[in-house]
Amino acid sequence: MHCKIRNNSDLDMSRTLPLVKSLYSRAQREMGFKKPANIIFQSDSENADQDLGKTGHYQPDSFTITIYTDKRHIKDVLRSIAHELVHHDQNCCGAFEEPFETGAGYAQRDDRMRELERDAYERGNMIFRDWEDTYKQALNETNYYRKETPKMSKGITEQELRQIVRRVLQEKLA
Repeated sequence: MHCKIRNNSDLDMSRTLPLVKSLYSRAQREMGFKKPANIIFQSDSENADQDLGKTGHYQPDSFTITIYTDKRHIKDVLRSIAHELVHHDQNCCGAFEEPFETGAGYAQRDDRMRELERDAYERGNMIFRDWEDTYKQALNETNYYRKETPKMSKGITEQELRQIVRRVLQEKLA
């Protein structure tokens, strides 16, 4: 399931987009939401200048996640996406059908909203952590094999290639 992504920020999407798509796919598989989310990357210099500015929010009526990107590390941006995707999952499961408020202090005043926030922090962080660890492991394995396997253009024989693959697999399993 694909999401629509709109970049209203200065964020370079050439490196970010593959990460966002990978994280989104993992979150969708784990949570199982059936409706696609929309993600908007938003610049807001005034917000970025605040020590405790907004990082993102979810709009249940349009299935839209807005993530503020100015002065943020990409890892923090991705973590915010995971958090907001939990709110999307909650919405798809009907959690926002009852009236609710989201002004300042809403999670301290409304026990139901507090529980939804707790859930988003917990599941969002764990989904992000599991995705990150898996992504890094796959990347390291790819880099490992790239370093260890000589290029075919060096005239390597099929038998030499088999020996190299056997050695790499033995080292990997040791």
